[in-house]
Amino acid sequence: MSDTAQTPAKKSKPAKTVTLNATTPLEQVAALASGRRAVTIDCGVLAMDGGYLNQMMKAARGAGVEEFTLLNVCGQNIVGTGVAGPCRIDVYGLMGNHSAAFVDKVTINTYPTTFPNGVWCPGDAQVAIGNTSNPKEMNIGGSVDDLFASYCPSGLFRVAGQGGNRCGLRAGAGVPHVWREIDYSQFAGLSVEGTKEELLYRYQQRRARVNRIGFQQFLLEYKQKVEDRQPPVIVFGRRVRDYFMEYAQGSIGVILNVYNVPNPAGYYICSGMTAGAVFIRGDIGPERLGHAVVFGGLTDMDREFLKTQIEAFYDTFNRHLTDSYQEKLDELMNRFAKEAAEVVGEFLKIVPGVDTD
Repeated sequence: MSDTAQTPAKKSKPAKTVTLNATTPLEQVAALASGRRAVTIDCGVLAMDGGYLNQMMKAARGAGVEEFTLLNVCGQNIVGTGVAGPCRIDVYGLMGNHSAAFVDKVTINTYPTTFPNGVWCPGDAQVAIGNTSNPKEMNIGGSVDDLFASYCPSGLFRVAGQGGNRCGLRAGAGVPHVWREIDYSQFAGLSVEGTKEELLYRYQQRRARVNRIGFQQFLLEYKQKVEDRQPPVIVFGRRVRDYFMEYAQGSIGVILNVYNVPNPAGYYICSGMTAGAVFIRGDIGPERLGHAVVFGGLTDMDREFLKTQIEAFYDTFNRHLTDSYQEKLDELMNRFAKEAAEVVGEFLKIVPGVDTD
């Protein structure tokens, strides 16, 4: 036997990414994705249904994948729905109904693509996209249909093109930061009984604090924590149809009207809105407003907010649009570079209230 110590063979590291498709067995996805940061899934246009794609994504996410590239997507539903964040999902093609729902801390982008048969597909998304979601960002490179970002508690939503009916329906006022910062891993090693004991101990600590500082002071502290939140922001590049931001509860909507069309929003705008604001660039008559909302004046804070949204919109979609749209967007941004105050001044603000005239 040799006296020389044998050097153990180094295990080869898996490639940074792996490509999966409709022929990949679902039970093998976790093993194939293990140790990889990124996964590419080729949907094969119509070769894979949305349910199978969703299961593949969840299996890969459970294996630690943080970046998804989805190719040849053609109307598959529930794309990314329920996939846990933080992660990034890039979709090339048309995202189908009820996609990107119930997500948290996820960045989702859609891009136009050309399918293998030469057919060009815009980066659109269909009905009820982003329902009850808390994305870090959701950037749709085309247009969306009805109920986009409905019931969303928080998040940043951008649509390059147009929106259908009831986009932003009952959008919330933001998830308090104190809730988002809860670290559930602290309970990971505890049994059910151990978890109950820990929660009971914390409850007793809270009761002791209430007794010490008084209930009113405790309520004030809690109120300050709950109000420390970022409301959803929903930005459209072109126009939307009826009931935009209906029953909104603190969210902010923006329509940039890049094509400078008359009436870039339908009827019943903000109907039933109880908090928040909508900013629309262009002419909107009072007959288009919904129930219990009025026009308001722009504040300095509003103007700075709109400048930020215009710049971020351009940075997000620049060079990812059709030639005709890119030309219109460039025209707007050239004006904005020279006349920012005038461009921002073209926005109308809609807020809750009752017209007394």
